[in-house]
Amino acid sequence: MFFDCCGHRIAVANDEARLAWDATLEAVLAHAAAAPEHLGRTLAADPRFALAHAAKGLMLLSLARAELVGTARDCLAQARRAIAERPVTTRETAFVEALAQWLEDRPRRAARALEAVLEEHPRDVLALKLSHGIRFMLGDQGEMLACLRRIVPRFPEDHPFAGYVSGCYAFALEERGFYREAEAAGRRAVERAPRDAWGRHAVAHVMEMTGRTDEGVAWLADSAGWAHANNFRFHITWHLALFRLERGETTEVLRLYDEGIRAEQTDDYRDIANGAALLARLDYAGVDVGARWEELAEKAEARLDDRRLVFADLHYALALLGAGREEAAEAIARSLAADSHGHASGERREAARAGALAAYGLIALRERDHAEAARLLGAARGGLVAIGGSHAQRDLFEQAYIESLIRSGARDRAAHVLRERLARRGGHNLFAGRRLARLDTTRTGLAALALAATPLAIAH
Repeated sequence: MFFDCCGHRIAVANDEARLAWDATLEAVLAHAAAAPEHLGRTLAADPRFALAHAAKGLMLLSLARAELVGTARDCLAQARRAIAERPVTTRETAFVEALAQWLEDRPRRAARALEAVLEEHPRDVLALKLSHGIRFMLGDQGEMLACLRRIVPRFPEDHPFAGYVSGCYAFALEERGFYREAEAAGRRAVERAPRDAWGRHAVAHVMEMTGRTDEGVAWLADSAGWAHANNFRFHITWHLALFRLERGETTEVLRLYDEGIRAEQTDDYRDIANGAALLARLDYAGVDVGARWEELAEKAEARLDDRRLVFADLHYALALLGAGREEAAEAIARSLAADSHGHASGERREAARAGALAAYGLIALRERDHAEAARLLGAARGGLVAIGGSHAQRDLFEQAYIESLIRSGARDRAAHVLRERLARRGGHNLFAGRRLARLDTTRTGLAALALAATPLAIAH
């Protein structure tokens, strides 16, 4: 009988597999680049370890790549064969069931299956991290936080993985607007687990959402805390670039883009999203980004048929529009519209409703039909949380909406949205401040013109 480092019984055949599995758990929590290697060593040491096969399948599905669905199905088949050959715990069986549910396009049920494990086994960090990731992809912020609120009080503070749990808690708190609690939890996470890239990232989110730009730059100044990370390190660099952009340091932003965010030109949807969202922000700021859109568009166009995650689809469309490939972007918009009322899963339909509006809104903005862009992006605004991602990531669509309002002449509405934005960030937001100043200048100029054109009153 073997137990993992969290004290759970696991159906492995030998100690070599157990040790490799423990390393896998820490690496997954740390977003470490070495996680696949550790998982591979685990399965090499014990090819009939059902839990490892299920975990691999769940991780593959989180990549939202159509070509990996078949491999994930193979993982499910191997896990089931392993269960038929060797007794496993009910806890391990739940992971296999979660994989089966996600493969049936029911990710919300998969998350529930993993969270049911946590009710009896609150120290199951793998169930926690996987359910956390699924809820994030679905935009289920309330459920993400509810799960952590149940688990954190029951997780031993002296456990070696307590810092990572605190990091998940920090992010869930931040996404629900509990910024003070989130920052405290995130700082505690990094102190207890210096490799917790997710916890460090959660604190950066707090600083982004509260307008603390200089603190954000300082917080992310030393990359040692995430040098071990997989492509998640590119996303943390993206956050640093947002802080630099907020300070108007566009030359530095482009350097971070070239040497960090797109240093490895992968076609992972998260990496494409980082690049496209930053280039769009630079475009809105009037910065010449050169030919950088082309590389992203090449990767995005190759993924048109994925249709695994609306968040990914929208960023593919954004990249395509940036490179002037309107026809390919329109294909994405049409597929989202079809999925919003077709035979797609419930989760996909829900996200596709807002996604289709946003996609057509981005197209209208590209075509300079600013009034239509404002109408569509405004209609999408309330439902975009369903596409997943964070507030900071979805803020790109808010910026596009504001740009379309200003360019369409809806200045009062634009000013209202901008003032709300500025208030949420403690009065510190370059994007909002500059546009409000421009609107005020325009109003002053129009008032002066109107006064000059008014005939002087004739005294009697």
